[in-house]
Amino acid sequence: MNKNVFILSFIVALRFFGLFVVMPLLSLYAMSKMGSDKFLIGIVMGGYAASQLVTQIPFGLASDKYGRKKVILFGLALFVAGSIMCAVSSDIYWLVAGRLLQGAGAISSVVTAMISDFTKEEKRAKAMATMGGAIALSFMAAMVFGPYVGGFYGVDKLFWLTAALAVLAGLILAFLVPEAPKLRHHAFEEKPRFSALFGDKNLVRMYINMLLHGFLLSIVFMLIPLEMTEKFHWAENELWKVYIMAMGVGFLAMAPAAIAGEKYGKVREVFMLSIFLNSISFMIFGFTNNETAFIGAVLLFFIGFNMLEPLLQSTTSKYAKASQRGSALAVFTSFQYLGVFLGGALGGLVLHAINVQFLTILMFIVSLFWLVYNIWMVNPPKASFLYLNLADFDNSEMVNLSSLSGVYDSYVNITEGTLVVKYDPNSLQDEYIEGFLKFRGEKQ
Repeated sequence: MNKNVFILSFIVALRFFGLFVVMPLLSLYAMSKMGSDKFLIGIVMGGYAASQLVTQIPFGLASDKYGRKKVILFGLALFVAGSIMCAVSSDIYWLVAGRLLQGAGAISSVVTAMISDFTKEEKRAKAMATMGGAIALSFMAAMVFGPYVGGFYGVDKLFWLTAALAVLAGLILAFLVPEAPKLRHHAFEEKPRFSALFGDKNLVRMYINMLLHGFLLSIVFMLIPLEMTEKFHWAENELWKVYIMAMGVGFLAMAPAAIAGEKYGKVREVFMLSIFLNSISFMIFGFTNNETAFIGAVLLFFIGFNMLEPLLQSTTSKYAKASQRGSALAVFTSFQYLGVFLGGALGGLVLHAINVQFLTILMFIVSLFWLVYNIWMVNPPKASFLYLNLADFDNSEMVNLSSLSGVYDSYVNITEGTLVVKYDPNSLQDEYIEGFLKFRGEKQ
């Protein structure tokens, strides 16, 4: 696999570690700030997602136009500034502002698109799994490190750490990763159309899936520390024990889910099982007074959650054409952060105005809706890829591929000097595509 995939996965892991490491104690940290209440705690939990939502799509469009690397470095700089603001905040409102600034550095979709650019599509699932595994490992480390260090030394120290890690990520990107390969779609002047990103029903379904995925995660991160400390009387610096178990079983669930989805084409089935596990966990969260049962529900939730991690981005990148990949992944990630923000805001509002039981019943209903919605999900079609030496063909011939039935997408990798054709292997063969191009070229 391309070494840049590993380096970019490490960069993503550093940034996500910085995000994750504060999450286990963030609701308790926010509660300690002057002027806080449960609604504002919810805004702190999901606030960074609100600014991610605003900036994610512009960042994706900018990366398609100006290059991935510049956009990622700018986003990391914003994240550093927001982390420092959170570390020095004296009241809840400064903490909210810092979280908003953290989120303004919306680089997730751009890094994902950059990994896609460096990777042949038939190997993209493995690359996404590598990135997903790096994120999962960073999550596991953060769930141990955050509650332990934050519990003993303070959450403000964790925010200083997130700033330092973002600086490190920027240095690694600047000096070790080249600019992504330049790709040109079959219509040379074609620009990604925003309307096309919502005209594909498969892409829209993935946006909704990611929204609900983030929505439920935000709720869970609010529920677990509050319930474990208030109902079961755990100390803050003991919560890592629950999170490390959850991440352990969740990590083990990733590989079988990825194999079932990518190798055997069972993406829809994996989605359905994952959502079912999430729905059961919420009913247990709300109505058990047994500590072991509650922890079991945490494990169940993260098994379901992690099953989707290697498939969500990979499946979305398969539906998106090369010319719109950065933009499509930006929309996709924006929906995730919309879900995180709505989860934090709604969760905080319900906990403030009603109670935990009502919130968990509501999440159970949302999970059932999500389950039913994916009954009609269509697994991505099987595709094959043809890589041709660009020097063997006139550039003008490439546009002719759009008229050939069975061709899903085609583009030029300018950096590598190759013409890439994505096609349906049941209706076309390599030799026919090459013959088609050569025949049209000779005809001209």
